[in-house]
Amino acid sequence: MNVFEGLLDYFQNIASALEDEGLATTVFPGVAQEGLSRQALLMRFLAGHLPDRCRVLTGGHVFDSCGNVSKSIDLMVASDLALQLKQSDKWFICLEGCVCVISTADVLDNAACKDCLENLASVPLMPEVPAGLEFLYSARPQSSLVKAVFAFEGADAEATLAQVEEFYAANQVPEGGRPKLIIVNNRYGIVRTGEHGAMTTEGVEIPAHAFHVYGCSTSEPRIGGYSLAYLLTEIQSAVACGPLRIDYGAYLDQLPL
Repeated sequence: MNVFEGLLDYFQNIASALEDEGLATTVFPGVAQEGLSRQALLMRFLAGHLPDRCRVLTGGHVFDSCGNVSKSIDLMVASDLALQLKQSDKWFICLEGCVCVISTADVLDNAACKDCLENLASVPLMPEVPAGLEFLYSARPQSSLVKAVFAFEGADAEATLAQVEEFYAANQVPEGGRPKLIIVNNRYGIVRTGEHGAMTTEGVEIPAHAFHVYGCSTSEPRIGGYSLAYLLTEIQSAVACGPLRIDYGAYLDQLPL
């Protein structure tokens, strides 16, 4: 077995543990005593595999310097640059210091899918770099904030894809407000292409900003491992985007005197 086969098996073991309570006790030590939920296990997985400069938080909001505040987000990954506040067990993370937001669902049915997409769409968009100050600020693109949906069970891929397309046909959400990745653990993933589109391994061209399905439980028995690796690499790419100098003065200016 080569290193990549072993790596995929490693992640697949974790994906299987997210749905098997017995396996979870061996993959996540101490789980039997703590009685952790599957969302808490996902949080523990992310915290244990992302760089030390990342902090995985549960239950909170993302806000920007214009006073926009997101709906409640299930999981957030904040960098060490983030202004992090906590009030009544809710985290508040400044937009520029947030690298990932994840909406979770036990079962991704039609109602849960709509709820997850609405929550992600509520996250403020990244502000433009102030004119003339480009040399001070890293221009973080809208796509660098990873938005994802993670479900532990769900409808089949075609039904979920139809729900996603129906939602955006009825709701005007900019590309930056849409998820990069929708995962139903151990079954399939739906990924949104970037501005240059993509091409599948079979040579099929996918247009820009389009959702398409990868994998299914029958033909890809290790799709859960692949999806977890995919999610990690997307977050890691956002973290490695380069240092971002946050204009905290813009936040300070909003405080009433």
